[in-house]
Order: sequence, then structure tokens, then C-alpha cells
Amino acid sequence: MVRRRLAVRFGVQLAGAGALLVVLAVVVIIWILARFEEIEIRRNFAPTGISRLIAESRTDAGGLIADPVLLERLREDGGWLQSLDDYGNVIQSFNAPDDLPDRYLPGRLMDYWIGNEPYPYRLGLWIQEKDGVTYTLLYGARSPTEDLLGRLIDDGRLDGGSLSFSEATLAMLGQRDGWVQVLDREGRELGAWGRPEGAPTSYTLQDLALQTINNDGVGTLMDTRYDKRTGYTWVYQYPMSEAQRHAMPIPGMMPEAQVMIAGLVVFLLGALLLFIVLSVWYANRFGTPLIHILGAIRRLGGGEYAELFPQHQPKRRWFALRKKGAAGKRRNRIFGEVFESLESLTRALRAGKDAAERTQRTREEWIAGVTHDMKTPLASIQGYAHMLAADRYSWTEDEIRKFASVILEKSEYMDKLINDLSLTYRLRSGDMPVVFEEQDARDLLEKAVVRASGQPGYDGGRVLLSLPSSPVPAELHEPWFERIVDNLVANAFLHNPPDTILRIAMTQGEGEGSWRIDFADNGRGMDEQTVERLFDRYYRGLNTESGSEGSGLGMAVAKELVQAMGGRIEARSEPGHGTVVSLIWDSGRGERVRTADVQAGRDGS
Repeated sequence: MVRRRLAVRFGVQLAGAGALLVVLAVVVIIWILARFEEIEIRRNFAPTGISRLIAESRTDAGGLIADPVLLERLREDGGWLQSLDDYGNVIQSFNAPDDLPDRYLPGRLMDYWIGNEPYPYRLGLWIQEKDGVTYTLLYGARSPTEDLLGRLIDDGRLDGGSLSFSEATLAMLGQRDGWVQVLDREGRELGAWGRPEGAPTSYTLQDLALQTINNDGVGTLMDTRYDKRTGYTWVYQYPMSEAQRHAMPIPGMMPEAQVMIAGLVVFLLGALLLFIVLSVWYANRFGTPLIHILGAIRRLGGGEYAELFPQHQPKRRWFALRKKGAAGKRRNRIFGEVFESLESLTRALRAGKDAAERTQRTREEWIAGVTHDMKTPLASIQGYAHMLAADRYSWTEDEIRKFASVILEKSEYMDKLINDLSLTYRLRSGDMPVVFEEQDARDLLEKAVVRASGQPGYDGGRVLLSLPSSPVPAELHEPWFERIVDNLVANAFLHNPPDTILRIAMTQGEGEGSWRIDFADNGRGMDEQTVERLFDRYYRGLNTESGSEGSGLGMAVAKELVQAMGGRIEARSEPGHGTVVSLIWDSGRGERVRTADVQAGRDGS
């Protein structure tokens, strides 16, 4: 159960961690795509910027209400937009110069668009639907250096590897902080103006193509114009604008590469953070309780059976015992059963250790008591035997009979002691197969009391018997029942003053087959410790001068016999207030036999 629970828990948590990584990867990919779109818009507003402008615009009766940020990007790109109706009329204009017409003839606009007719701007046509309305946007752009390149060609003078321009042209060049180069047909430099040191002096076809289209890697922009009259190529280079540099935070690296690296770093950092969080969580959730469990097992192996968590220390949440209700089960469904098992094992081992210590103490008490009581009659027997065997004495026949009587009495006491010990052990081991016969417990009790109270020295008048009016059917073993009554009557008279009164009352219970017998005397009573150990074997011994009625095992034998017949025995007493011993039967014989078997096996262990 615990293995499956741990497997499910780890599987669910790892799946959850994987799902978080997938979500993080999706977020990073979305961010990368958005950044790619931003880079493309900054690099060239059309067509990505136009599509986004339409998608993010709001509409009203006058047309599109564009995002101011995108319009600023349009202005930085040097482009403009015009919204046309189905007939070429201009509805709206965005950043449009003054030289643009208010209406385009459809056929002529197509010639402008595909290049069949010259037009001062590069055109793009974008048709997109939004909110059920189809919008036609005309995009135009002109390089910010196009007019400047034309002026440079017309105004520039090439003289021996150097270029010169008029004051007006130099003022225009100074505004952009750029430089000019003139290349021959092979791409070698013929002359230059303002070229910084380290700038190339020759260009291949690939150099011009790549740097003209993609300037991000070098941090400068390049525009070229071919002069048909001379066959020269005029090259004008100038630094990127602030917005363009912002799109490329690491000089010399493509913006797309920077975005990819940033996205990868974010994903790896997120995965590392998730791994750290999971590691800390697993260490706290599983590692710490496992360490405590192993420590508890190690202490148990070393013979330390103290509580895993003493009462003065608060129990940790992951070790709290399982409580009723869904909340408690959720909190403890992993290690709750393990902890409960450890607690049960600790209690069982502690109880076993305590029981072993008690057994050892009891065994020592048995040995001491039995040795004492065996030595006393044995000493008497040996003494009289030596007297009879002595040659220097001559004994009369009466003296010999008296000695023999004492020897017989002491030997009978020893025999009774041995028989009682044997009986208690056989009862505890369950090795006493007997046949229970259904009889009237009322009649059995009456006969047993008459027999027990008739012993010399008991004075039968001190026994008061109370019986129910109706029969009490019960399945009992008559010799055992009489032995129980004998022992209880003897115990009441032998350990109390001579004037003690014993009241024996039999009553029937409410349930079928339920009845009890109470033996109540008005003697000196017992303290709590004596009551608790009243039924222990040889807890309270009698010396041989008390007669042969007691072996010191009477109450222990009575308890074993009552349990063997399916009943139970209880005692209540206070010093100076007498003692009450109760024999109680609560159920039928079948249940009694099962109870006796279980009890015999438990006590015998």
C-alpha cells in the first residue's frame, strides 16, 4: 500500500513538474515569437507591422483608430499608410507626405505597384478583413537617404582618391554622422569622405548584398546607388538610430540570436528554479520523515522503547496519527500508516519488555515462596524421621503415631502445593480437556458451600447463602466449580479474624445465560496493591502452621478455573471494609469455551 501510494505521489508530482516545464516552454516560445515580430517590425514595418496595426486597431464610423506605438514605428521606418475604398479614394492617411494623391485610378495604381510606371515610393498593397469590414491599405516607403544619395552623385567631385562636396551637402552629411565611398566596377574604393579607420576599402557582391539587407551585425546601415553615367557605385553608411540599437542590445550579434539565447536562458533558469523547489520540497516532505523513521528503527534495534514523540514535544505534521475525516487522511496518507506501525511496534516491544520483567520478578517470588513453604514441611518431616531413626531414643506407640500424623500432614500439604502448581500451568497451556455438562448452578453452589463451610475451624454458621428462586442452567464442570468455592471460602476465613461473616449471593443477569456469584466478607480488607495481585500465583503465601487448606495458589487456581469455564473473576476491597470477590458469566458455553481458549493461550504466552 505504501509503495503504491509513494509511486502514485511521485508520478503525479513529476508529471506536474513536467507540465510546468511545458507551460514554461510554451510561454518562452510565445515570448520569442513576439520578440521576432518586434524585430521584424523595427527592421521593416511591412508587412508584419501593417497586419498587426489592423488587428490591434479599434474601429469607429471614421475608420481605423491605430495604436500610437505602431504609428511611431511606421514613422521611424520612414513609411506611410493610406486606407482606400473600393474605388481608390483615400479614406484615411497615416504619416502620409503632402505629395500623395487623394485618389488612385485602379489601373494606374496596379502599374505603380508592380513597377510598370515610375513612382517616387516603394509601394505595398495590404488587404485584410476586420469586424466584417475589408480594409485596403497602401503602404509606401522611401529610404531616408535616397534623396541624399542623388545629391551626393550630382554634387560630389572625385579628385585623386578624395571626395569633396558643397557646403550645403556637407551640412546634410553632418546631420547623420555618416561617410561616403565611391567604388569601381570591381568593388574597389576610388575615393572616400569621412571613412573611419578600419572600415573596408573593397566590397564583394556578397558584402554589399548582406550589409545592405541585414545591417544588425555591424551596427551601421548601408545604402547604395549605381551611377549609370560613370559605372561607379556610391556607398553611404551611417549609424543605426536609437530604436534600432535598442532592438540589438548586444553589438555584433543578430537580434534573433539574442532573443533565442535569452529565451533559452530563461527556460533553463526556470527549470533550475523548479528543480530546486522540488528538491527542497522532497527533502522536507519525504527526506526528513524518512530520517526520523530510520532513527526510530535504530533506537528500537538498540532496545530503546520510549515514545517516538514524547508528550511534551509537538508531533510533526507528517507524523501526526491518522485522524477521522478527509482532511486528516489527506495530511497523513503517505507516512501515517508507517508511523502508526512504528508506534504499535514500540508499544508491543515495551509491553513485552515490561511483561518479561514482571514475569522475572514473579518467578523469583514463586521460587522464594515455594522454596520457603517446601522447606518448612520438609524440615518437619526430616526432623521427625531423624527422631524415629535415632537408636538412643525409645518411643512409645502413641508418640510414633503422633510423629506419623505430623509427617502425613506435611506430606499432604506438599502434595497439594505441587498439584496446585501443576493445575495452574496446565490450565494456562490449555491442556485440560474436560466435558461440560448442563446443570443447575444454583444446586451446585448450595452443595459446594455446605461442603466448604463444613471444614473444621470454619464454623458453618458464619456463612450466609442467598440463592435465586428459579433454576440457573449452566454448562459447568462440577469438580472445578467445587474447587473454586472451596478456595474462595478458605481465603475468606484463613486471612480474616475469627468472627468474620461471609455472604454468598447468586443473582441472574438480564441477558440469557447471564449470572453471577458474589463472595462478600466483612474482614480486614486489602490495600490496592494486594487487590491488583490477588490472583497472581504465589503472591501471598501461607505457612504450614495454617493447616493444609492453603497452598498459596488458591486464588490463582480459582481464576484459571473460572476462565476455563468461560467466566471471569473480579475483586474489590478496601482496608477495614472487607472484600468482595465476584464470579461472572455473561454468555453461553460456546462463547465461554472460545474465550477460555483465547485467554489460556494469551496467559500461557
